[in-house]
Amino acid sequence: MKYKNKKNILKVLAIILLAIDLFFYLLALNNLYVFSSSVSIYFLIFVLHFIYLYIVLIAISKTKESKVFWGVIGPFFIAPIATVGWLLFFYNNKVDYYYLSSPNTTQKLVIGYSNWSLGETNHYYDFYKQTGFPLVKKRLNQESFHVMTRGTDTSDLNVLGAYDAQWENEQTVTFISPYLDKEVTLNLK
Repeated sequence: MKYKNKKNILKVLAIILLAIDLFFYLLALNNLYVFSSSVSIYFLIFVLHFIYLYIVLIAISKTKESKVFWGVIGPFFIAPIATVGWLLFFYNNKVDYYYLSSPNTTQKLVIGYSNWSLGETNHYYDFYKQTGFPLVKKRLNQESFHVMTRGTDTSDLNVLGAYDAQWENEQTVTFISPYLDKEVTLNLK
């Protein structure tokens, strides 16, 4: 009976993890993303999956010796997979966020920015607006906005002109910068 209860608990945990994955997938289909500036929610979910795998390795073992074996050796199997996954999904996609408020602070625009360089620097920007839920943001652009610079050590936000953003009203913001080919105007409606 004891083994049956463990099995049921593992099934319930698997269903919960799948439900969480499905929830985040459905949010992404609607251009909604969950993030905060202090902790990465997606990274926490990533870690929870590997903790669950470790628990399953120990729980499905039938003998005491195999439980000890998987308890000690399991991390050596899981750690390389987790490290490669972390490098692929989190290390290369290091995005920083800048919060820009409208003049009367009725709107908040979140700018996700990153860059990479191979001779010239490629700057990427994603724009989000706050939703009714605290950690959920709606992405405004379908593809990342891209600006290429060469021979400058200007920060990503200066390249975009984020510090000099001009609000036409509480709903529309325009970015003007010498590095942009054209003005970038976002409507937050």
